[in-house]
Amino acid sequence: MRNPMEEFPPQKTQKLQETSVSVRLELHLSVGALTMFLLKAWRQTAFGIYGYLNFTKSGFIEHSKQFKPEDTQTRIEGKNCIVTGANSGIGFATAEGLASRGANVYMVCRNKERGEAAQSKIQSNTGNQNVHLEVCDLSSVSDIKSFASQFSSKDVPVHILVNNAGLLEHNRITTSEGFELNFAVNVLGTYAMTELMLPLLEKAAPDARVITVSSGGMYTTPLTKDLQFSEENFNGVQQYSRNKRVQV
Repeated sequence: MRNPMEEFPPQKTQKLQETSVSVRLELHLSVGALTMFLLKAWRQTAFGIYGYLNFTKSGFIEHSKQFKPEDTQTRIEGKNCIVTGANSGIGFATAEGLASRGANVYMVCRNKERGEAAQSKIQSNTGNQNVHLEVCDLSSVSDIKSFASQFSSKDVPVHILVNNAGLLEHNRITTSEGFELNFAVNVLGTYAMTELMLPLLEKAAPDARVITVSSGGMYTTPLTKDLQFSEENFNGVQQYSRNKRVQV
């Protein structure tokens, strides 16, 4: 049987082969792009449903039905608790809740003025004067090391460490230590704080607890080795989601 390609001169044969390769490559890329699009759409839809059921106010109300009243009213006098990012939001509510139960609370805040205002409000609301302010920039490993060194000199056990401080910066910003800012606060700062507090947490064993406040936003993105988002088009929301998944 004759080979049909023999009817074409070499130049046309090469051209046909190149066209075939190009078609296969374009088809492969199209299928890959479609797969990524569908995967992203699925993640966002799944997070939307799961997030609504678990991370909204209605989700909290539903979960709170399983709370035991005796657990939520436990007194913890004499327990030393560190809460990062404690001047507002979840951090403030956590610090206030711990203080209302008698704990010695150490609020770790970047801004001294806002920290002092929050400290004063918690002391006034709870009547607990054992609420202390520690100023520390959690985007700086050097600053965290200084804080850990100074705090360790108190020689007190740490019963609870709440890694609450978080950041969602939409623009690419590099810290003085050379790290992408979101990563520096959400991942590196959280890791450094926990590691440096371990000796004091071990002093409180077996009662010590480390709580890291993550986010349901992590469900919208997979893990990646590109921790500092080196891609050209920086996306702060996506980086935040990646950071939160890394935390978990």
